[in-house]
Amino acid sequence: MAKPTPVLVFCLLIFAFSASAQRDTLKITGSSYFDEKRTLVLCNYISSRLNIPVKYENIPSTKRMHALLRDGKVDLALMNTFQYVFAKSDRITNIEPFMILGDSSGKAKSYRSCLIVRPSSPYRSLQQVIDASEKTSLDFAYVASTSGHIVPRMQLATMGVLYPEAQFESIHFSGGHLEAINSVIQKRAGAAFVSIDDLINYESTGKVKKGAVRIVWKSEPITQSPVVIRRNLPQQLRQELRTLFLNLHQDDPAVWRHIQENWGAVDPARFVDATAADFVSVQQAADKVGKLVYFLNYYEERLAQQAAELAKGDNLIDMQRTRIGEQNAVLEQQIVQIKTQTFSLYLLGLIVIGIVAIIVVVIQTSRSKQLLNEALIQKNRELEHALSDLKLTQDKLIHSEKMASLGLLTAGIAHEINNPVNFIFTGINGLEKNMKALLNVVKELEIAADLPDEKVAEQRTVIEKTKQQNRYEKVKESLAEFITGIRLGAKRTADIVSGLRNFARTDESERTMAHVHNCLDSTLVLLHFKLKQTGIELVKSYDSNVPEMACYPGPLNQAFMNLFTNAVQAIEAQADRDSGLIQLKTIQKGETVEIMISDNGTGIDQHIIAKIFDPFFTTKQVGEGTGLGLSITYGIIQKHLGTLQVESEPGVGTTFFIRLPTNLTIA
Repeated sequence: MAKPTPVLVFCLLIFAFSASAQRDTLKITGSSYFDEKRTLVLCNYISSRLNIPVKYENIPSTKRMHALLRDGKVDLALMNTFQYVFAKSDRITNIEPFMILGDSSGKAKSYRSCLIVRPSSPYRSLQQVIDASEKTSLDFAYVASTSGHIVPRMQLATMGVLYPEAQFESIHFSGGHLEAINSVIQKRAGAAFVSIDDLINYESTGKVKKGAVRIVWKSEPITQSPVVIRRNLPQQLRQELRTLFLNLHQDDPAVWRHIQENWGAVDPARFVDATAADFVSVQQAADKVGKLVYFLNYYEERLAQQAAELAKGDNLIDMQRTRIGEQNAVLEQQIVQIKTQTFSLYLLGLIVIGIVAIIVVVIQTSRSKQLLNEALIQKNRELEHALSDLKLTQDKLIHSEKMASLGLLTAGIAHEINNPVNFIFTGINGLEKNMKALLNVVKELEIAADLPDEKVAEQRTVIEKTKQQNRYEKVKESLAEFITGIRLGAKRTADIVSGLRNFARTDESERTMAHVHNCLDSTLVLLHFKLKQTGIELVKSYDSNVPEMACYPGPLNQAFMNLFTNAVQAIEAQADRDSGLIQLKTIQKGETVEIMISDNGTGIDQHIIAKIFDPFFTTKQVGEGTGLGLSITYGIIQKHLGTLQVESEPGVGTTFFIRLPTNLTIA
């Protein structure tokens, strides 16, 4: 027997290497139309039966799937009919149908659409419904539905109805065929496109009463969902895949049940060979889609042209407005010049009279001027010293009042901080417990990585058992909940600490940039426990146009705290109240922000409302208040060059109006 030559051996090795490389990995894609977990069951089954690695990718984007198909990066694609129609209309030539879902006799199943109306409807055909589009409402069964949405639109495009949304009185897209059928029965729509198969199924199961709707149009059948294969896939692999698909319903019923659920098939059903005759209707549908895309592009161009014309008109209007503005500016300049000239004449006369008067006064007062100046300088020094002492005393009073308010809130703040801290501790304990469970599963996975292939299946059983013992799926789901709880607790604690820092800081000697909303929120963080404890509802309404402004944030926090505290005390003093309510509202008016704080408390009697801002005036019992809160608040608002007003009605409530300028500078 002759020995093989080195060349022959080399060729055989090359052939074997090529065959091995071709079977290296089978690349399979599925669309978002299919359930990813059920599709993975099929992929794993193919891998185990053919002893070949499988790489699966679920692709929700039709555009991306077309790109992969065109570049030959997909060996096997699981599609619905709608996606295959668009692949054909997109001129993708390196793929072909491989398998389709059929019945037990080996015939291909198909989609069919129909147009339904109420039995009492006057419409007898699709054309009559289209002719009456201006007074008829239409319903499409839309979600992942070829027969309820795509096929009817292609039929309408063939008849010249390009945009149903533009021609029918109203259009509705139902979440499914049953909803679309009910929209006709319940008179929410005049007509609806649905699947004939679904209509028959709903009538047979009693979900839709027989005779409840009438069919006035039926579409041509379109082949059911295909399995698409790359044209140049090796013949041997094609044959192995063909045998696997054709015998799947017999070889492994458990896997077949997953496939039936994925394709929405009902017994009896199985995969059958795809033939050219099965896809004549699909090619016709692809041609109609191409026409529909052409008409859509045509109308998009028309809309673009109209938009360009509108833009030109807007430019002309802007030019006219500019010219009118220039003319108004010229007129205003002329008016200003006339007023200036008139004012100059009056001013000249006054200057002459003033000069005469000044000369007389200077002569009379020149002798005593020096003595008066010295006395005035001395008085100014005394006033400056008194003002400095008064300001120091005022700052001490404000800080003392602030610390007193903070002391009253200490217990509530401690309780508020304790709650989020408990969130954090609970989350950490849960995370520690779950991490131990996950590490048990990871340990078994690491053991599987080092085992030989013949023992991997046995280890998988151990892994699954370990997952069940450690509640693997529930642990994964709960991780995000624990992390969210820890993050919420940390943020809440940070907000409370930030509010304390902002409230308790020493008064600034110079204005700084801050936002009044942040000052209000910092104060309310400290009052949160008090409001919750007393059952008082807080309603906030912030104007988003309020800008950041130059102010003294520390004193502002103290002013807001005094007003909110008074509101809480007034509500608590209302003996017959059903519920407490504090309303906070900000409005930007020009260069002024208005802050309104209202309560439904006891109110203030009119005979004392003029005294509430006086120092040491209080209506509280001895030892309950200093009488300085509103006085200090009034001084803080004046320090910001703002105003503080009050409106009150006894037994109804009180509203404080704070108006602050937003145009102050830092200096």
